Amino acid sequence: MDHKDRISDVAKTVFNFSKSRTGNVFDAEDLSQEILLELCRSIGDLRSEDAFYGFMWSVANNVCKRWYAKKSRQSHVTELDFDLPDADCEQSREEDETIALLRREIGLLSEKYRRAVILYYVENKSCSEISSLLGTSESMVKYLLFKSRMILKEGMSMERNFGSLSYNPKTLIPLYSGEGPNYFWKFMQSKIKQNIVSACYNDSLTEQQISLETGIALPYLDDEIKALEDKKIIIKDGKHYKANVIVITADCADEIGRAVTEYPGQIADKVEAYVTEKLDEYRKIGFSGNGFSENTLRWQLCTILFRTIMIASYGGSVTNFPKTGWGERAYIWCVEKPIEKHVFSFADVNSNRDDRLYFFNYEKNGKGDHRDFYRNKRYISIFCDICRGEKTDFSEYDLEAIAEMIKKGYVIGEKGSYRAAVPVYSSEQYAEIVRKTKEFTDNELAGIIRELEATTVRILSAHTPKHLSDQIPGIAMNDAFVNTVCIPATILIERQFLSTSWHPFEMPTTYTVLR
Repeated sequence: MDHKDRISDVAKTVFNFSKSRTGNVFDAEDLSQEILLELCRSIGDLRSEDAFYGFMWSVANNVCKRWYAKKSRQSHVTELDFDLPDADCEQSREEDETIALLRREIGLLSEKYRRAVILYYVENKSCSEISSLLGTSESMVKYLLFKSRMILKEGMSMERNFGSLSYNPKTLIPLYSGEGPNYFWKFMQSKIKQNIVSACYNDSLTEQQISLETGIALPYLDDEIKALEDKKIIIKDGKHYKANVIVITADCADEIGRAVTEYPGQIADKVEAYVTEKLDEYRKIGFSGNGFSENTLRWQLCTILFRTIMIASYGGSVTNFPKTGWGERAYIWCVEKPIEKHVFSFADVNSNRDDRLYFFNYEKNGKGDHRDFYRNKRYISIFCDICRGEKTDFSEYDLEAIAEMIKKGYVIGEKGSYRAAVPVYSSEQYAEIVRKTKEFTDNELAGIIRELEATTVRILSAHTPKHLSDQIPGIAMNDAFVNTVCIPATILIERQFLSTSWHPFEMPTTYTVLR
């Protein structure tokens, strides 16, 4: 940037300086013009670009003094003269401005410097006392105070501007796919954490730059930055931080949506044709629950088919997923725009006997939700015992759990006995159904899924910082779940091929596989 551009950029700052030292806009304009003119004349004496702001304030103060002296020598007094501040008022203004700048810069000091400054200058602690409080040597305390004074002096001579997040903060929605529990969702509910990630997503920023970008003083950011770094949501490179999770921005999501708009309808057409053709064959497998209503059986076959599609996308087990900062294997990412059609999710839980309970959660108004059983082995085992039909001597404690399951629709009580309101498959029956849905997926849907995911990868790559490129395939795969499963299922509901008027004694999207 050349000198003329520099002077042009600080014109507003110079005017504000002039306005604070005069009584009206007219005098401020005169004074700022004289300062800018003197800057243009003297800029050739500047020895270093780094010294520009110090040079600028030196010129401004000298011109201001001459300007006041000139005003005082005038032989006549105009109406504007009454607005000129007296010496005491001028000194007070300068002191107020200095204090304001000092407070701003203290708020931008990193924690180790800031604590030393507060203890010494505000709480009047000695270097010896500070040494004890901070658990460091006296010589280090003296160094921190010396360095702090240098940082504060330099900062007070700088013009600082807050970033757009200071007045227009973003809301990020944390998403998770993999082993549970999902700690990431709760961890990222902090608006401050969300905007720290947003601030350093496309740019590597220092703590001070994050503070300016978000408009939040460092004392309020320190703990949040440390927590994000500890969980590997952001990573530190020297003095700079950068986001370590992909953020699918609103623009990126819209671009993906436009590019893949044809694929969900194609998948829905093929799923509907498959379920219509295979429903009777599916019934004849002979699983417990094969006499359920047609709507429930359609949902059940679609659920297994959608799970097969999901596995085809993932290409294997969650053991292939990366490790999170909490130690689980999972993909974590954020979206800026709520995904209105992200209305389904998968989960499964195991009993002590390794029976497995599967869920396809319909988040809008579903019947059956993995959260009813998640991380509760006792409930899972009781329910799987009911699915087996082998146990009748339940304890009073067990009966309380069963009463809760009856209330939520998982169990039906009949004359002192209990039966599951979900289809129950043997391992062999379930393997046969999955074999057929996989064959259909490989033959009819694999090409569509590959095209959809390739399109998602291409667009996401254009919106993602280079250092996160290794995460793109996994996040694209998860993002594609909306278009390969959620939207096709929603289309089938809109066509009324699948109904959400659930049968009162049947679970449409939950089932059990006995080992």
